[in-house]
Amino acid sequence: MPTFRFNFFGHDDSQYQKEENEEIKWYESEEIIPNKQLKELDNIVVHAKMFTCDEVEIGHVNNSDKIFMSGDCQLNALELAEKEHSDLVAGKYEGGLKVWECTSDLIKYLVEHHGSINFNQAQVLDLGCGVGILGIYALLNGSFVTFQDYNKEIIECATMPSVLLNIEEELRANEIKKCKFYSGDWKSFNEKLDDSKVYDIIVSSETIYNEKNYDKLVSLFLKRLSKQGIIYIAAKTCYFGVGGGLRQFEAHVEKTGLLNSEVVWKSSGGVQREILKIKRIIT
Repeated sequence: MPTFRFNFFGHDDSQYQKEENEEIKWYESEEIIPNKQLKELDNIVVHAKMFTCDEVEIGHVNNSDKIFMSGDCQLNALELAEKEHSDLVAGKYEGGLKVWECTSDLIKYLVEHHGSINFNQAQVLDLGCGVGILGIYALLNGSFVTFQDYNKEIIECATMPSVLLNIEEELRANEIKKCKFYSGDWKSFNEKLDDSKVYDIIVSSETIYNEKNYDKLVSLFLKRLSKQGIIYIAAKTCYFGVGGGLRQFEAHVEKTGLLNSEVVWKSSGGVQREILKIKRIIT
């Protein structure tokens, strides 16, 4: 069973900083079609576990199971992370198999504000989706969802199966058509999408730890957020040893002069966590 060192709580993360100081060749974005996942889902169901948050229950692939080390789902990125004893290997593996705790924060927020956040028929982007908890929640509430994560293996072996697990068997072939799946770097992903493609809701959890990616992320927001669209970013206030944090990201958003950010939720204890709501400034 793979074991990792999760270093967002003040522990040394010099390996990640060392990699960040080197020039990184980021992976190009590509769209991935869920063909084999539809055929192989019966073999994956037995490896599933349940994400629970209040009344929300979402099935997802169990990231500790040996299914990831066999067959067509060999996760080379995961093996690299295990070798480096870290959940982040810059430009190689960006932590897509862990369901980060801020995901629960954002699910709770979305449930509590269900009456004012309309997912029905909305175009939703789950950015840095990992196993896809946030996007699956949107899908189950009537949205058309684009799932994006850095590693192709994560999309193929974790995101797609997790999405399919939450769709009734007789509906899978049609419902999966409401989803798109992309891997790769944010800049490349932004360039790959059709110029007209915009989203009503963008959700993302624990993706702002690397300040060097802020330009890419904000550029994507400016191009892909619909006029009345809303972005929800769930993150720790500060990522010790990595460099990023919500105050730095807020400043990056605000300096565009085109986006407005607002903290709409804060944790009450432990490691400080927040949810940031971002909208266009309409003039």
